[in-house]
Amino acid sequence: MTKAERSYKGKVVAELLLIFVLMLAVIGITAYNSKIQYDINKMNNQIAETQKEIQNLQVQIKTAANITNLESRALELGLVYPNYDQIVYLESQEANIEDFALALMESAYH
Repeated sequence: MTKAERSYKGKVVAELLLIFVLMLAVIGITAYNSKIQYDINKMNNQIAETQKEIQNLQVQIKTAANITNLESRALELGLVYPNYDQIVYLESQEANIEDFALALMESAYH
């Protein structure tokens, strides 16, 4: 075997080794890309489920905040409508009341 033949075989082996390494890199990148895409799809599914749950909760809030439901629940808890003499009317004032609860109490009991 001549020096030129050995040099040629060495180049061919090096090129084949380089091609093999590049193919392994492509396979690794493709596998990593597939894993990332799987994770993205999984997260998108979680987002969709969370959005459905949010919509369900919004419907429950609207249902619970319905005046008829509130009234029924209040009656179940023993709350009743006030008598006429228990109603307190507040008049609008220009100045802000610092202690609203105190002003309300004074208005109710005086």
